[in-house]
Amino acid sequence: MASEAIVNWRNYVRDIFAEYFIRHPLTIGGPGHVVEIDESAFVKRKGNVGRRVNTQWVFGGIDVHTKQGFLVAVPQRDAATLLPILQRYVLPGTTVVSDLWAAYNTVHTLGYRHLTVNHSLHFVDPHTHATTNHVESMWSRAKQRNKRECGTFRTQLDSYLIEFMWRQQFNNDPFENLLAHIRDVYPL
Repeated sequence: MASEAIVNWRNYVRDIFAEYFIRHPLTIGGPGHVVEIDESAFVKRKGNVGRRVNTQWVFGGIDVHTKQGFLVAVPQRDAATLLPILQRYVLPGTTVVSDLWAAYNTVHTLGYRHLTVNHSLHFVDPHTHATTNHVESMWSRAKQRNKRECGTFRTQLDSYLIEFMWRQQFNNDPFENLLAHIRDVYPL
């Protein structure tokens, strides 16, 4: 009974986080800011061993100055899927840094300055000093919870990603911010 109450409470809190982002859509970047973008597999089969599962990709980005970021589960990693998400979360005028994934080839036509890193040659581009280390670090932090709790239900993945985004934004005082957001969603 106690574990069921904990699960219900955590689901309730994630609903509050989701409602917060509905009321206050997240945007990052802008002129003078650098946003690193990348995609990462959150659910996959290791070494083609074990039961067969479809890979679940997540697209994300992080502002290297503010440390705020976004994560969105995506059905595929093509330009038609990723670029509208980029435009939703990243303000025009931002310097966007990515790897050489083909879906990013037209980022520069969307009002962004686009720098790339060829990971087969360098981790940091020797000419522009562009790197994707911050977004790689974000993936590591986002997946820690997944490893700690031995996985994620696919049906809950979006709510876990929202929770990570909220915690990333309000890590300085999460309890007070949670109370403020509960008051906002359920005023007296």
